Amino acid sequence: MKQRAPASMNLRLVVLFALLAIVTFAGFGSYLCHALHMQLERRDDEELAGKCRSINHLVEDSASLEDILARRHLVLDNLSGHDQLLVRITRADGSPLLESHDPERAAPGIDLGKVAIGAWDSIQSWRQGEQHARYIASKPVTRSGEQAIVLVVRAASDRMMLLSEYRSDVWVAASIGTVLATLLSFLFVRSGLQPLRMMAAQTRAISANRLDTRLDIQAAPQELHEIVESFNEMMDRLSGSFQQLSQFSADLAHDLRTPLNNLMVQTQVALGKPRPVEEYQSLLSSNIEEYERLSRMMESMLFLARAENAHVVLQVQELDVREELGKIADYFEGIAEDARVRIAIQGSGRIHADMMLLRRAVGNLVANAIRYTPQDGVIALTASVVDGATVIEVSNPGSGIQPALQERIFDRFYRADPSRSSASGSSGLGLAIVRSIMGLHGGQASVRSLPGGPTVFSLRFPLPSAAVASSPLVRPGRAGKPAGNLVG
Repeated sequence: MKQRAPASMNLRLVVLFALLAIVTFAGFGSYLCHALHMQLERRDDEELAGKCRSINHLVEDSASLEDILARRHLVLDNLSGHDQLLVRITRADGSPLLESHDPERAAPGIDLGKVAIGAWDSIQSWRQGEQHARYIASKPVTRSGEQAIVLVVRAASDRMMLLSEYRSDVWVAASIGTVLATLLSFLFVRSGLQPLRMMAAQTRAISANRLDTRLDIQAAPQELHEIVESFNEMMDRLSGSFQQLSQFSADLAHDLRTPLNNLMVQTQVALGKPRPVEEYQSLLSSNIEEYERLSRMMESMLFLARAENAHVVLQVQELDVREELGKIADYFEGIAEDARVRIAIQGSGRIHADMMLLRRAVGNLVANAIRYTPQDGVIALTASVVDGATVIEVSNPGSGIQPALQERIFDRFYRADPSRSSASGSSGLGLAIVRSIMGLHGGQASVRSLPGGPTVFSLRFPLPSAAVASSPLVRPGRAGKPAGNLVG
């Protein structure tokens, strides 16, 4: 099932503003209607209580209940202009005495016998279906001592009918306000997102030939500064990686061209005319050397590719670092003697690493040191524990490395020799492999050197931790045989 694309930011913000406007206007409208309803009801109740007091005063001023009938006009005068006010006066036994209107309308359905005694002199509500009324009952006594029951009822209120119209007006105003707020929010959102559209236009202009383009942080709002900075940093990394890839392609073509040209030229010369068997054997022997060099180069490149894509599983185990350095020194003993240099070992301790990769990393550094150490020099292999990590150092005397070149010597195919000579058999991948191996172990590879002084390569292996032990790329290993080839 095809996944539905998310709505645009414009639409989502406009809908959000519309919902916010609806909730705000509805809330304020409801509050205003409720407040007005309470105020109007309070005024109606005050008027109802006032009329009840006036009628009670007339009853109390009457000589008898029959005198009330004679003064009927005074009761009706109190209700003049208030058609919604209904009055019923009865004797103490409930028999009717006086009603202001038609008895069927006088007190809409209110049974005086069911009015609670505790409700006298207090305003009560009555509701039946859609009919609603407020009433107040009292028991005044005439001058002759006869008791009467006075019931004053407000069947409806002009104010409440006005409230109904007011409520309709409020909802109409709220609806219009919501529509206007939605339209205005669309314009404001469109204007507010203009910097994003400008950023999108700038990013569309970026191509492989224009990786130096950066977003202008000064033109971006404060809220987008973090995004702009992150994007520019990403472009810096991409530009660096692209340049590194371009340089890698050029270096790879250069390093492959030399052995391929050698193979092609030697073979063409050999095929130019018939030659003795010995010359053909010599040619094949020379070709095998070139093939081996190409094979080592391809193997190193494959290892680097697998390491960068996390396809190398480490067989981590606890090793005796002095014993491992001794095995590496034994492996290079013959090569060191031929180069008239000596290998010395110092330090001891334990290290947690992949045995084969450890030997390969240190072996590459030793091979590199032998290549650049003058005759009768000493290559020192030392091990120590510094700041919670095991550090292995390979140092050798020599001409040193210029400070400007120390940051690049771990790059692929990089050689400090400007002539890029391949006579030594180096592929230029040894130090890059060292850095990848240290990355797999969560460690670091570094170099410090001064022109004319010793060069020291340091490998920092962190001590074991739960995070490393639980990593899917790390699993416990078993001790095995020494690697057949420690260089590559």
